[in-house]
Amino acid sequence: MTKISDSPEILSALIKPIQERLGGWAKPVVTAYELGVLVATHATNEPASLSLYTRVVDTLSAFGLISAAKGFKAGTVFQLFGHNKPLPMEVACAVDPFAYVSHLSAMEYHGITDRFSKILYLCTPTDREWKEQAAARMEKELKTRKTSYLAAKLPTLKFQKLERIDGMRVELVRRSHRGAFKTIKSPSVRVAMVGRTFLDMLREPDLCGGMQHVIDTYREYAAKYLQLIVEEVDRHGTLIERSRAGYLLETVCGLSDPLISAWASQVQRGGSRKLDPQAEYAPFFSERWALSVNVPSLDGTQPNTE
Repeated sequence: MTKISDSPEILSALIKPIQERLGGWAKPVVTAYELGVLVATHATNEPASLSLYTRVVDTLSAFGLISAAKGFKAGTVFQLFGHNKPLPMEVACAVDPFAYVSHLSAMEYHGITDRFSKILYLCTPTDREWKEQAAARMEKELKTRKTSYLAAKLPTLKFQKLERIDGMRVELVRRSHRGAFKTIKSPSVRVAMVGRTFLDMLREPDLCGGMQHVIDTYREYAAKYLQLIVEEVDRHGTLIERSRAGYLLETVCGLSDPLISAWASQVQRGGSRKLDPQAEYAPFFSERWALSVNVPSLDGTQPNTE
């Protein structure tokens, strides 16, 4: 019996629809798993095999339609012909389907920082959750083909540790309950919503340019995005994060909202509660927010009533 992978005519017929799909590919790269799904979807004459997949990849490479993407393990990620040089964040979001741009990189995207980070910050699920989401996605995309696909040992959807993309260092935050993000078509990325970005500033200021930069950002942009900030902090922030947000919004920025007042009534006193979670405890203290204001520039700051 002639196998599909041994027949040039049938292989050519298989390549054509895959080529058409790649011609309209929205992302700048295609992963081995995505190519495997294309092969499995269009191989109608017999179940897709690893040898068939290899022939397809070799043929697409010979035609110059795909080429190995630099910085990735051989055979896992391919650059597509005809695409402009992508941004590192585009490549990251294409390679990790569950990651989104966060922290200082999200601040840069939203135009709420004047810094141009040399690090790409990404948020993606924890290892267990990533595997669960990957299994669910494969089930959805392969449907009844999944069993034969796995039996053929075709490329599966696997987590790739991103360390550098086109020379840019990648800082990965692995977190459950990642929060809200939005999908952008051009460039093709996923990015944390503005409210979530302001909440992340309180959680990990060291990933957002440092606490002083966070304070400066709140001073300049919190009034513009007040409702988005208070709704996000109220819905997803912890008690200490509400205290930090309340202090910055009310005392530093002079802003008010019923939710901010509600946070003040929920303040828990005692313990080592600090405005900057990474810095040492300082003696200057906000009674209303039960916080050690451990940022030198705010020492002695009184409520802003302007």
